[in-house]
Amino acid sequence: MLGLRPELAAQAADLLRSIAGDEVVARLEDTVFTIKDWAQQEAYQLGLMHTAAPWASVAPVSALAAPRVAPSVTPVPLTPTPQGTPVPTEAHPTATIQPSPTVPPTPTPTPWQPAPLTDVGKMDGAGQWSAYLRDPAGQVVAYKTFVQPDPSRPYVYAAVVAINMRATQLHFVLGTEEPSSKAKIARKGVIPAADLQSGTLLAAFNGGFKARHGHFGAMLDGVTLLPPIKDFGTIALYQDGRIRLGAWGTDIVTSTDMVAWRQNGPLLIDHGTINPHTADQTSRDWGIILNGVTAVERSGVGISADEAVLYYVAGDSLILPRLASAFAMLPVENAIQLDINSIYVRFDTFQDSASGLVSSPLLDAMKGPRQRYLHPWSRDFFYLTTRSGAVGGS
Repeated sequence: MLGLRPELAAQAADLLRSIAGDEVVARLEDTVFTIKDWAQQEAYQLGLMHTAAPWASVAPVSALAAPRVAPSVTPVPLTPTPQGTPVPTEAHPTATIQPSPTVPPTPTPTPWQPAPLTDVGKMDGAGQWSAYLRDPAGQVVAYKTFVQPDPSRPYVYAAVVAINMRATQLHFVLGTEEPSSKAKIARKGVIPAADLQSGTLLAAFNGGFKARHGHFGAMLDGVTLLPPIKDFGTIALYQDGRIRLGAWGTDIVTSTDMVAWRQNGPLLIDHGTINPHTADQTSRDWGIILNGVTAVERSGVGISADEAVLYYVAGDSLILPRLASAFAMLPVENAIQLDINSIYVRFDTFQDSASGLVSSPLLDAMKGPRQRYLHPWSRDFFYLTTRSGAVGGS
């Protein structure tokens, strides 16, 4: 399956599962990825493979802040004094501008910035935030960086997107096929036309596993597709635009103002601490298709303690404990894994073109169908709009 295009390999794997079963295919995939991981480690040790950052180093984040705009005031001519201190000329003896006693001056908005990161790796640019998404007014609403979470694989990095949830809105879309369920609900698998607009749509990223690979709970617009599993990690969306991420039954409970929620295994980060369960190599709580120590493309989301910043993380050759390590390098309160494997892990941004919106991946290495989130897609996914976008699911 290594020589196939990712989408053809996925189709071949699904066909084989229907014939031989999940267990046989899981063992086969694990063998293939283990050989790939071994080959990469050997190539690195022999000097045939080198560390390489996913993108060029950029200016520090402080240099990316929006410039301040000076008030529109007629300049006062200045005449140097003998000591060189400029003062107003006699032609404008009353040119000093005083703020109105009843209308205080408007403060200059402070551009949003994610917290600085330390101890995140040695690659040039690791932990260094750069502007990634802007709203129609030009304000930065998301930054990106990368971290190196695996000391035993120095060539591995995990890309990170930090999203300002006070300036953006998260939405959840059911795929045309997944997560599969007998529940009766429309499954268009596409972003609604109202949000599929330049100036509204910002980005989209993958959801979770197929239903058969974990039966993790999912709900949209009041319809439960799969029941929730107690204590499992859950990302929930609410009518007022809030999002929460935590354990079902404690951090997240059923309420009438919920719009959608999605589970995908236990928490990786539980109230600021790596879940020790991530070190259990025999656990199937994060899905049955691949072992947690299989080095493969993995993705996940985490949230800050104040629920104001959502972090998306994705990278290749990541074992589950190292995905958790990547989140531990961030100011994250809780985090969960999302989908894995090359064809399914994808974060896209959207730009205008002569033919309409087109998408670009966060990482050039992200594979699978391009423009997937602009057309009906078989898997569930999330997308981001500006705050004026409609609230909820789709």
